[in-house]
Amino acid sequence: MDAHAILTAQGWRGTGHSLHPTSDSHGLKHHLLIKRNDDGRGLGHKKADQKAEAWWLNAFDQALKGIDTKGGTMKQTLKGGALEKITAKGAGKYTGTRGLYSSFIRGGVMEGTVGLNVVSGLQTPPDSGVGTPAATSGDEEKSKKETKEEKRARREAKRTRKAEKQAKKEAEERAARKIEKKKEKEKAKKAERHQIKATETKEERRARRDVRRKRKEEKRRVKLTSGG
Repeated sequence: MDAHAILTAQGWRGTGHSLHPTSDSHGLKHHLLIKRNDDGRGLGHKKADQKAEAWWLNAFDQALKGIDTKGGTMKQTLKGGALEKITAKGAGKYTGTRGLYSSFIRGGVMEGTVGLNVVSGLQTPPDSGVGTPAATSGDEEKSKKETKEEKRARREAKRTRKAEKQAKKEAEERAARKIEKKKEKEKAKKAERHQIKATETKEERRARRDVRRKRKEEKRRVKLTSGG
């Protein structure tokens, strides 16, 4: 749709003028400006204090500020905080089938490893003061043997891929040669027919057509006889 042409047909004076027929002091001289939403916060979002909207962050900050660490122990001195209201039973806004947390899945609790003898397959860092146990000669021989077997298997796989690639290439070359040979044969037949047509007389052409017609009729007769 050409909006410029439609408005001009209705009496508009063109770009830079308002819709008033005679004066530019009435109305807008430009198109309606649309407010762009480029902050990614969705339609209907009201720009306010972002920290005030982060209610969960405020609740955790309030709970952390209420922790007393005097005497080597941690004790929560805050009573009735926002976090306690969220986790307390009966907080219908946050719990229940229609609560805020109804769509979240509760995971397991990560347990600490302080004081436990944890065994891992990772080497000890060099700055930890504990040396990494050295590998024995038997382990080294086993590792070398496995490495040789892996190298042999890798070479065999590479040789197989190379043979398959060579076979595929040869098959493609044979197919290309076959197509080229067929084209040359058809070209030679076409040149031969053209030469015959150029040199034969009317009687020879008529005789050749009669022979071809008789051949087709004979094939048709044989086909009907065998089918009957």
